[in-house]
Amino acid sequence: MGSWIITIIVGALLVFSIWRDKRRFINAVLLLIFLCSLLLSLEAHSQKMILLGFFGIIIGPLSIFVITVFFLAAGVIAIKREGLRLSSALSILFVVVMWAGFIFVVSSMIDTSFLPASVSIALCSFIVIAECYIAFTFAALFMYSLLYRIMPKRKDCDFIIVHGAGLIGGLTVTPLLANRLNKAIEVFERGEKKARFIVSGGQGADEKVSEAHAMREYLLQQGIPDEKIIMEDKSTTTYENMRNSKDIIDDISAAEGLEKVYCIFVTNAYHVFRTSTYARKVGLNAEGVGCKTAAYYLPNAFIREYVAVMVKHKVAPIILLILWIAGVCISIKGL
Repeated sequence: MGSWIITIIVGALLVFSIWRDKRRFINAVLLLIFLCSLLLSLEAHSQKMILLGFFGIIIGPLSIFVITVFFLAAGVIAIKREGLRLSSALSILFVVVMWAGFIFVVSSMIDTSFLPASVSIALCSFIVIAECYIAFTFAALFMYSLLYRIMPKRKDCDFIIVHGAGLIGGLTVTPLLANRLNKAIEVFERGEKKARFIVSGGQGADEKVSEAHAMREYLLQQGIPDEKIIMEDKSTTTYENMRNSKDIIDDISAAEGLEKVYCIFVTNAYHVFRTSTYARKVGLNAEGVGCKTAAYYLPNAFIREYVAVMVKHKVAPIILLILWIAGVCISIKGL
């Protein structure tokens, strides 16, 4: 009974947190805690507990194996298509580092003479804490990102913000950026063509025009009226995309007397949730929709999203690090 009470409480907290704001990272943490608590509650109160436990024992290692293979394969394909660089090899590095840590811990337990006991315990405890934290938060962010994408969103909006990306030859939109613009046009037509586009992206050092300019040209070619397109051509990061777009929207709202403006931003599917956190940070009433991305590109892209989100939420790992240091100091004094 106690496990079900915990599950209900966590579930209620999750619903309340999502109701307050869908764009909070704590929602991801609560979602995974709720799912784990629900699974434990089902196992504890099911006559088929042994079957469920066996199912978990099989699915766990199988999932790890599938993820490992997929991440390695995606990394190899990315390197072949985009060249050998850090951004193309992130999925490979992620798998190698996680497995290296696991192998080190197991080896240290098997061969106790490998390192001095104090050093081995300190390193192994650090690796276990770090890998458990990474695995938990990575899984939480991934699952909630999927959930956030399918959450219902209003059809009508006042502005559609499209985030830029690199340009071909520094002049024309890439297929990836064209996908974003096509998705934005779908949103525009679904909302009875009432919204205005804000194409957001500055000019890179290797680009002949701003990304906003290239996106505007693309929309014009697709039959979007010029008066429906607003250019924001100063931003260089996703956060600046949101902040600068918010400034434009505030100016228009003040000039036209608009109240309770609602926006939809369009980016790639893997990028939607993190972008929504920036919208929340700048105070923009906006939700995101995503367009499809090549499968091989997803692991590297999501790892970058994960790192960016974790950098924003660094309090928890800092606390864990402090606790680890304190534990090591106490154990050394006890020797």
